[in-house]
Parts: sequence; structure tokens; C-alpha cells
Amino acid sequence: MRLRYVFGLSAIAILVTTSFFTLQHLISKQRDFSQLINLAGHQAGLTNRIAYFASLMVATDDETEFNQARSQVGLTIHKMQAAHKALRQGDSDTRIPKVTNETLETIYEDPMVGLDSALQRFLERARKVYETDMARLSPGSIDYIYLVNYGPHVLEPLLDAAVDEYENIGRTSILKIERFEGIVWLAALVALLLEAFFIFMPLEKQVRQALNSLQASVAKLTDTRRRLLEAQRLALVGDWEMNAATGAISCSDQIYEIVGRPRGTVEMNRESILNFIHPDDRNIVGNQFNALSRHPDALNVEFRVVRPDGSERLVYQQAASVKGSDGSVVKISGAIHDITDRKELSNRLDKLSQHIPGFIFQYKLDSNKNAFMPYVSRGVYQTCGVRADELQNDVQALSQLVYEDDLQMVMDSIDASALSLKTWKAQFRIWHPEQGEVWVEGHATPERMMDGGTLWYGYIWDITERRQVENKIRRLALYDALTGLANRRMLMDRLAHAVALSGRKKDYGAVIMLDLDNFKSLNDTKGHDTGDALLVEVGTRLGRSVRETDTVARLGGDEFVVLLECLGNDKIKGHEKAVAVAEKIRLELNRPYILGDDQHVHHTSASVGVALFYGNDRDESEILKRADVAMYEAKDLGRNRICFYSQARQAIVNTRSAMAVDIKTGLDNDEFSLYLQPQVLKNGSLCGAEALLRWLPSNRTPVSPGTFIPVAESTGLILPLGAWVLKQACTIVTDLEKYQLPENFALAVNISALQFAEENFIETVKQVFDDTGASPSRLKFELTETCLVQDINRARNIMKALRNMGLQVELDDFGTGYSSLNSIKNLPLTALKIDASLIRDIEKDEPSRAIVRAALAMARAMSLKTIAEGVETGSQMAYLNTEGCDMIQGYLFAKPMPYEDFLSYLGRKLKIA
Repeated sequence: MRLRYVFGLSAIAILVTTSFFTLQHLISKQRDFSQLINLAGHQAGLTNRIAYFASLMVATDDETEFNQARSQVGLTIHKMQAAHKALRQGDSDTRIPKVTNETLETIYEDPMVGLDSALQRFLERARKVYETDMARLSPGSIDYIYLVNYGPHVLEPLLDAAVDEYENIGRTSILKIERFEGIVWLAALVALLLEAFFIFMPLEKQVRQALNSLQASVAKLTDTRRRLLEAQRLALVGDWEMNAATGAISCSDQIYEIVGRPRGTVEMNRESILNFIHPDDRNIVGNQFNALSRHPDALNVEFRVVRPDGSERLVYQQAASVKGSDGSVVKISGAIHDITDRKELSNRLDKLSQHIPGFIFQYKLDSNKNAFMPYVSRGVYQTCGVRADELQNDVQALSQLVYEDDLQMVMDSIDASALSLKTWKAQFRIWHPEQGEVWVEGHATPERMMDGGTLWYGYIWDITERRQVENKIRRLALYDALTGLANRRMLMDRLAHAVALSGRKKDYGAVIMLDLDNFKSLNDTKGHDTGDALLVEVGTRLGRSVRETDTVARLGGDEFVVLLECLGNDKIKGHEKAVAVAEKIRLELNRPYILGDDQHVHHTSASVGVALFYGNDRDESEILKRADVAMYEAKDLGRNRICFYSQARQAIVNTRSAMAVDIKTGLDNDEFSLYLQPQVLKNGSLCGAEALLRWLPSNRTPVSPGTFIPVAESTGLILPLGAWVLKQACTIVTDLEKYQLPENFALAVNISALQFAEENFIETVKQVFDDTGASPSRLKFELTETCLVQDINRARNIMKALRNMGLQVELDDFGTGYSSLNSIKNLPLTALKIDASLIRDIEKDEPSRAIVRAALAMARAMSLKTIAEGVETGSQMAYLNTEGCDMIQGYLFAKPMPYEDFLSYLGRKLKIA
């Protein structure tokens, strides 16, 4: 018996001990879960606390109040971070257990709507607001709008779901412990029945202790519930649940507080709830109930509640239906959030937004691609010419204003932003009902909604003036300021595109380059205004002569380029089309022009060069060079004609280019020399010489002046060559002063038209005389008619200056130009030089003799000396003497010779004399 007692008592002791520890564990679990649920529920209050103090930061103008609100935002951020960390990882110091399950993992870690990412976004926005100083923080800040108006709206349902799941986990855990405790109690009861008389009293005592502990736990749970209700009250959020069959509603205390009716004074059901709603909003809520009763779904709605005192509260309701095992709706659960204060703040924000350009907005695209604009500030009317309330009811009112050419781009950019969740940015045109075409720019930050849709928070403003400035800058960069045609930069871009297109489509294209003939003379005679008017008219005619798809460009001066694309894939036909367009242009430019205010009638022509291209075997620069080569061939062949690029012409150009390089090298290496050809009087006595330039390259045969002089003139190298010749001639005449020269001896130097046209020509000549010490009376300048006809008045003034210096001035190649006798009469010349081409034929050609005779007679009439060049025979000499020619130059007396040979010749002539 005693042994049974011992065993029975031991069993009872074991059972009681097990029960005791089970109860202790239960109490500990209840305590821990109470703290856990309290901490989770507290987060919703912290969310609204941040939104509240952020609103104070924006609304206040007092820096002290701003800093106090800012510090509260920072403190609350820290609290939310700590609370979130304790909930996710547990905290042994505060006895917060680490609790998780599949549902919690989904709530927290869902990549689209997870609480972790939502809370992180919310805290990031809060930190940005916290870090923004008072001067930069404005109601238009996207971070502030998100934080105050929409952040809590996203977080609160998630936080509520987390709290509910923590409660479920707690209840499940406690139920397991309670079941185990029931088993223990059942075993204890059996043991008590068996050993009632032996262990009853000790067991009763232990049970009382356990009950006391349980009551304490219940008290703590009650306190926890009270705190949760208090948190709901502070957050102005209440929850409710409606039986779909009966319509009966059970709700939290906060629901009664929101509707302004004490608990117990009204029966909560579907009908009574509708009576609390503003009459204008009852249909909205009723329709929501009806929809949820028929189909399991989740719907949100905003409506007004009327309290017994007549005041109104604006609430936001989120509701979802729950279906039973048969698929029918058994209950509807929801939460109501009092957003009256938030709405008032939003209205304040709307008023503030009226004082800044543009407008802020919300744009929502649901999972079915239906578009809504939940919020639009009033600035949309000034920017777009449409009212905000129109857009909230119909988004199409705005999209209909977007230009048709831009609409698809805008929609594509919205879809791309929704897909990537990257900031939406776009520039597009709208048609403002009052202002016409308006350019706007928009930025918006997207956010994925729980229903799978996307919500943007953004800002749109007018950039019309900025676009106009950008277009003006672009036009200055890409278009010729005078004619409005494309400039070189745009031409090269278009040409690169045309070459690439030709490579893809295997089509021929062409470049037409043209230069106006004798354009400079118009500028010199009528002024640059008239010249500019001609260029503008040429640009207009070129535009009329080609297709809209072709490009007309002005490269500078009077040089134009036409780019033709898509001439077909047959070379012959492409050639014919290019020729047809070029000929059309040439004829169009040949028509008379009426220019300037004085209605000056002007005639001009153009030298046109054409180069075909095919594929991308040539780059843009090479194609332009080919057209340039063809154009200069047209000029060389007499102007006012069309030439196609040819390899033969290219070879000539290449030879000239190579020669130009050689000329420059030769000048640097002292390969040039002056040969002197004596000039004699009728009696054979020496009276002067002509300095003739010779090029004697090292290790090569000498180059004829007829070959290198035209190249030097076309490349501008004639200027350094001419300067060298003048300095060398002055050096020679200075050296010749050592000999007994005839009193009238002078050295003739040829002056090119480019030298004569230089602005500082006279100063250069004076400087050479100063540097060399040469006497101007020992030199004479030979000028061609080309030097004179460009600007006859300037030519006269320069020649007068030369004569005043003591220089003689001769007109070279007389009889081969086109100058009028009147022009020559008014020039301060000292002599006329008859060209060798006339002297060559006087022995057998009567017209040549007549021309020479007339020239000599005219010179005598104008008191000018005469000199004949190219005299090779005695009969030529005899005729010239008979007609009274003053000086003779030619092979009959001496060929051009180096300076050393000329000194020997001079010595012989002086001995003879």
C-alpha cells in the first residue's frame, strides 16, 4: 500500500510538475506573444506619427517648430526600425521571440507587396524628408506626398495583416500547449480518482496556484487588447466583419468612435451602417456591399460619414469577402480609416500647388490596363486647359489633348515604366484650347499596388519656352543663318545617313556641288547686302529644284551642295537622274535675279560638279572631295556647265596637290631662282631686264613655270613665292649698283593678282625696300589686267602709291585681255608690254600686225612707253622699229639666264658701250 502510495504520489507529483511547467510555459508564451502583438500593433501608430510630424515640417514657417517636428520624425524612424528588427529577428532583452511561418514570410518578404520592402520604401522616403532642410522641403516634393498621403495607406493593411498573423500564431501555439495541458490534467484526474485520498490536498493547492497564474495571463492579454484598441484609436482605424447571410456586423470600438455613436446604443448591421453614411455616398457603399456579397473580391471606397451632431468625417474603407467551402461568400471583412485630417492636409497641399508652375498628379493603371487619375492639382488647367475634376472622371480628357504623333510614345513610356518600376520621364506636345501647341515635360515615380496595378506620383510642367530656345540653338548649330539651308554639320550628318542607307538598300545617291560664277564681282560692285540677297534667292531656287527628301546645304560663301538619295540600283539610270537634276538647277540659276531695294537685275551662272556614290565604300569627306573636283573641272572648262567626277580629273588634282607640297618644300629648301632676261632699246643698248622665276628641284629636272605657276596661284602659294621674288629682285638691284648701270636700267618684276589684292600690299613693298635698301627707281612692276579689273578704283590708288615711291608700273600681256581703253587711260601706267602671242604672228598675219600697230599708236597717244616681248627674228625687230616700239625683249638678243651669267652679259654690254 505504501509502495502504491509512493508510486501514486510520484505519478501525481510528476503530473503536477508537468502541469506546472506547462502552465509556466503557457504564461511565458502568452507574455511573449502579448509583447510581440503589442509591438506589431504599435508600428501602425508610428507610421501615422511620422506622417503627422512630416506634415508639420512642411506646413510650419517657424524654424524651431520645424526642427522639433524633424527630430520627432527621426526618433520615430529609429523606433520603427528597432521594432521591425525585433519582430523579424527577436530580442532577448525585451523577451520578444523570433516568430515566423509561411504566411508571415509571404507578408514580409513578398517581392511585390511585402512589408519588408514597403516599410523600407516608407522609411527611405521618411529619411529623405528628414534630411531635407527647411528651405528645400516643399509640399510638391514627391517624397513628402508619398509619405503623408500614400505611405501609411500602403503600410497599414500590411501591418494589420502581420498583427493578425502574430495573433493567429500565438493562439495556435497556446492551443497546442493547452491541449498538452489537457492531457496532463486528464491523467492527473485519473490519478486523483485513484489516489484521491492520498494526494488531493497537495494537488488542489497546485491547481489554485496555476489558476492564479492563468488569471494573471488573462489580465495581461486584456491589457494587450486594450493597448491594441488604443493604437487603433490613435490611428483612426477600426475593423469590422459582416455575416453575409444575416447582415449582422461586429466591429471594434474605433468604428463606433468614427461614426460618433457609443457602443450599445445602436445595432450594427448593414442597414444601420448605411444610415450613418452621407446620402450622396450611400449608393457607392451599397454597391460595394452588393459586389462583395456576390463575388469574392477586394474593393476600396472613399465616402463620408455623418455624425449625430451633423459633422462629417471622410473615411477610406478597404473591404474583402471570404468564401466558404462551397465557394459562396460567407462573410465580409473590412477596415475603416478616418482620413478627414489627411484630406484637409491634401487640400492645403492643393492650394500650395496652385502657386507653383505645372501640376502634381496621381496616375493609376490597374491590372486590366484601365487608367485612372485619383488626384490632380488645379494647376492642370493652366498647363493643359482641362479641369482637374474632368481628369478624375475621365483620363481620356488629357490623352485627347496629346498630339497624335506623340501619343504612342507617351503610352509606350508609361508601359515601360510600369514594367521596370523606373521613373517615368517624357517630353511631348499637347494642344491647349487657348494657347495652341504647348510642350510639356513629366516625371513620375511608379509603385506596384497590391492588386497588381501601378500607381505613379508625378509632376508635369510647361517647357514650351525652353524648347523654343533649344530649337533656336539647334537651328543655329545645324542651319545656315543667312539662307536657312542646312550647314556643313547637318550636311555631313545627312550624307553619313545617306551613305549608310545606300549600303543597306543598294541604291545610288549623288552629291551636286556648285559655285556661283563671278560672285565676288557682285559683292565688290553692289555691296554685300546685294550679294546676300542673291545667295538667299539661290537657296530658294535650289529648294524648288529638288525633292522634299533631298538636302540642300550652303557650305559657305557662294558654295552650295545638293544631296540626292534613292536614285535606284542601276548606275546608268542613277547617272541620268543626277544629270537631270543638275541641269534643272543650272537652268534655274541662269534665270535673271532682281535684287535689293533698287531692283537691280543680275545675271549669273553656276559651275556644277556631280559625284555618284553607291554603298558605303566611300566616306562622306571623300564623296564631297569628288564633287569638289568635278566642280573645279567645270570652272576650268569655262564655267556655267556640269561635270561629273572622273578618275582622270582626280589624277590631275592629285598631281597638283603633290606639286603644291613640292613647291612649299622647294621654297623652304631654296630650290627657286631668278633668271634675268635682258631688255634693249631700238639701238640694241641695254635698258633693263625681266626677273623670271625658275624652279630647279634637287635631283630632278627643272619644272616649267607654265606648270607650277598655275598650281601656286590656285593654292595660294603664289603669295610666299611672290614675296620671295620681290625680296630677291631688290637684293639683285642692290648688288647691281656696284656696276656702271645705264641710267634708265630697271628690273621688271611680275606681281600676281593675289599679291596685288592683299590689303597690306603697299606696306609689304615698303618693308622690302627698307630691309634691302634697294632703290625703287631701279624696279618696275608688271601687272596683268586681272590685277586691275577686280576693283578699278583700288587698283588706281595702289598704282599711284607705287608711282609716288618711284616705281614704274607696266601693263603686262597687253592685247590678250578685255580691259577697255577708257580704263587704261585713267590708270597711272608707265608702259604697255605687248604679249608675245601677238609678236609671233606679225611676219605672216596681217591682223596681228594691225593689232600691234594699233597698240603702239595708242601707247604713243597716251604718252606710254612700249615694250615687245618674245622677239626672236630680225624681221620682227625691223617691223617693231618701223612702228616705233621703244624696248625689245626676246631670244633675238638673249635668253633668260642665271644671275651670274647676267653679270657676264652685263660686262660684255658695258664694254661694248
